[in-house]
Amino acid sequence: MIFRSLKISALLATGLTLASCTTPASNSAIESAVQTKQVSSDLKDARIPNLRSPYFEKSWGAPNVAVFNDGTYLLSFRQETSLNYVIVQGLLEARPAPATPPDWSDEDLETPAPSHKQSWRLTNILGTPVKWYQSAGGSGADFPCYETVDFTLTAPDGRTGHYRVRVSTDSPLKAEKWIRRLAW
Repeated sequence: MIFRSLKISALLATGLTLASCTTPASNSAIESAVQTKQVSSDLKDARIPNLRSPYFEKSWGAPNVAVFNDGTYLLSFRQETSLNYVIVQGLLEARPAPATPPDWSDEDLETPAPSHKQSWRLTNILGTPVKWYQSAGGSGADFPCYETVDFTLTAPDGRTGHYRVRVSTDSPLKAEKWIRRLAW
């Protein structure tokens, strides 16, 4: 019973983390999330090749893992009790990247903040160019968030997977460095 409540707490914390730094979800994304249920906390059960981060596993410890009934997965690394985290999602399909990155705004509840225009940032993950952008400005309780567009990689065993990465940290330089720390 305690283990089950810990798993539920971890999943809720991951969901709250995702909600704190993502752009609003579409109705179809919300409906899909409601139909998807966690079935395992073992990456071996995922149908998508496991993109991980041995660097964060060594530096920050084992990630929280959620594998869902559709074969997708979510890894969540958090640096102790800090606001720093990295989330890797294994997806069934990649959404097309928009022509320009979405605007972001500061998360100030008292005064509406102006939105900020931005250009794409580019990095490489396992030799593949990947676009990324700032998805939220952060607040007193959160660091800014950065997110990749959905991207596709081919694992060493020849299987293809689609992925999205979210990072919360105090600087875009750290965000890029952390995004690049993914491996098989």
